[in-house]
Amino acid sequence: MLQKTTSIFTAILVFLVSLSQTIFAPHVIRIDFDSIVDEIRPVHNIGRMPEYVTDSEVNSYFTEANMTSCRTHDINVTDIHNIFPDFSKDVNDERSYDFTECDKVLESIVDTGMEPFFRLGISYSDPVSAHDFLVPPADYTKWSQICEHIILHYNEGWADGAHYNIKYWEIWNEPENSDDVSDNHFWIGTDEEFFRLYDTAAKYLKDKFPSLKIGGYGSCGFYALTKTNAVNTGASPRNQYFVTYFNNFLDYIREHHSPMDFFSWHSYTTTEKNARYIKYVRDSLKKAGYGDTEIIVDEWNYNPTENDKIDRRYGANQTSMLIMFQNEGVDMAHYYDGDDDGQLWAGLFVKGRQPSSAYYGFWAFGQLYKLGSQAKIKNLWLSRDLYALAATGKDGHALLISNVSEKRDRKLKLDAGAYTVDKCMTVNENCEWVEIPLPDKIERGLMLYITFKT
Repeated sequence: MLQKTTSIFTAILVFLVSLSQTIFAPHVIRIDFDSIVDEIRPVHNIGRMPEYVTDSEVNSYFTEANMTSCRTHDINVTDIHNIFPDFSKDVNDERSYDFTECDKVLESIVDTGMEPFFRLGISYSDPVSAHDFLVPPADYTKWSQICEHIILHYNEGWADGAHYNIKYWEIWNEPENSDDVSDNHFWIGTDEEFFRLYDTAAKYLKDKFPSLKIGGYGSCGFYALTKTNAVNTGASPRNQYFVTYFNNFLDYIREHHSPMDFFSWHSYTTTEKNARYIKYVRDSLKKAGYGDTEIIVDEWNYNPTENDKIDRRYGANQTSMLIMFQNEGVDMAHYYDGDDDGQLWAGLFVKGRQPSSAYYGFWAFGQLYKLGSQAKIKNLWLSRDLYALAATGKDGHALLISNVSEKRDRKLKLDAGAYTVDKCMTVNENCEWVEIPLPDKIERGLMLYITFKT
């Protein structure tokens, strides 16, 4: 009895010591590389690429970052109506299909080592000129059969196709893009018409390809939950509509027993807000009976209004999102986008097709992904603005830290037990990727990638 009491007392004492260390030295990041808490998931993926040719020098950056997936949305040649241009044609006749340009795109994606994340639907389109492609298909089953043959072409070689074994097939994109049907860039139809399309296609495709991942619907997001949107203008009826649409969609598929292997959604706001949205999505899916459904954020950007000032803070902000996605259990994510055209939403490259500060955050996360396993960080909490992720594997051990504070530097001390720092990499003021000595503080707007040795 005395021995048991002593053991309990010792355990309590160890806990209190650990707690006091956390409270009184919160800047100390305590890593246990021998304790595995999860696998590192592929949240460092992209939508679109700069070039759609094989052996592209600029696309090789994605290979070097160990990215696993490229979403095909907004690559117009992958749209259903471009592959199957005449809806009246025979779905079983390969002459009804034009895979020529889409083949080139998918070949170039696969060439990088990534797998296409294939969006079945239509890219951003003008509601007037593209009206006929935005209205609900005349025959939902036939539309599903067209999708079936696209899958057969790319996974089973049908019609001189390939054997890419593409796993993820996403039904549509942002069908609720506008609560004004006449001004919707993706779906000119009622909510229930889309729900029926999803139900029909998901059931049909899951029956034909039970091992594939079928889901959707590329939701516009959940900004209304924090009474703000990406540009801080406050919640609008449109943003409220996004949330209402999501809940009505869940009600519909629950009542119709529709399959959904993954739920995909979009968000263009801060790391802190997105963490709240993830919890809402997870809780809502569980409540609807879809608790095992994968959560995929397949369009995100920390804040695309900042992309015209890509400094090292920009990279730290994007890196914080990757870390948060992993820590919050997101299954996959795609940054929008991976192009190098200098548009507001494309921030992985700067002029001259050179990697930006954000790219190096993706590269660093890719090294953690390659290691394979998430190691435990023993702090009960970190500073609100400090995000950290540790990884371990047979090829090494590493830590990724990002301080997104706009005002405060943070003291930095690492405690990794028997593991000692090997290298420390960061983005300097010129946005170059450089090795530095481990600093005693992590400056505001700075990201650090640190490797360890024994």
